[in-house]
Amino acid sequence: MYWRVQNSLNKDRYVNSRYSRFAAIPSIGSSGVDKIRKAKVTVVGAGGLGSVTAPQLVALGVKFLRIIDQDVVELSNLQRQLLYRNNDIGKSKAKVAKKFLEELNPDVEIEAINDNITEKNAHIATDSVDFVVDGVDRFTPRFALNKACLEENIPYLFGAVSGMSGNIMTVIRGTTCVECIFSQADDSKLPTSLEVGIHPSIINIIGSLQISEATRVMLKEQPLLLNKLHFCDIGTMQFETLNVKTRDDCFCSKY
Repeated sequence: MYWRVQNSLNKDRYVNSRYSRFAAIPSIGSSGVDKIRKAKVTVVGAGGLGSVTAPQLVALGVKFLRIIDQDVVELSNLQRQLLYRNNDIGKSKAKVAKKFLEELNPDVEIEAINDNITEKNAHIATDSVDFVVDGVDRFTPRFALNKACLEENIPYLFGAVSGMSGNIMTVIRGTTCVECIFSQADDSKLPTSLEVGIHPSIINIIGSLQISEATRVMLKEQPLLLNKLHFCDIGTMQFETLNVKTRDDCFCSKY
């Protein structure tokens, strides 16, 4: 909590000082900071995107952040995943991330879960949070998260990166969901990061756009990427927003 910080500020002065540059944005203000400091969120995946979104959410001062990942830190991660250092190789990503995030902002309660998301356990991501941020690298867990969030009626902030390009979309009930667009995606047929690589800048772009949408969610404002798939390609500097429609035969139509 705030008193762990080595200074003599009282609570109000501490909060006003720590979050002052964010509160100075006219559309945010101190009331917006107060809303964000009550938010509870899950970030699924502590890899590339999670290394961007989790620290930014914690720096913004959310009340609670749960991070879920079953992988361990590998040498190849260090090129783009800034949560980790050389001496973290071989350690649980979730546990290392928890320690990093707690040191980044002691105000925030951090929960680390060492697990992979499946359709059977997706509730661990949605339990007692306001929204879920996607940081996984496969569509099978994305479909599970997409469905679980719709069932629980909480926003799902989809994000995906590969090579030098990425996509982002926000899903809530009554809008186009991930399966409406990517139902034919087969993880076994999609290229891996080992095959096509990942440019660190596309991770930061997509992750930061997820934070922009997350901010709107936390402020109780309508996200800008509902029924829209935003595409970024840093190889061509092409940025495009596509209007996407709900499929009548998709399971989400019942919501």
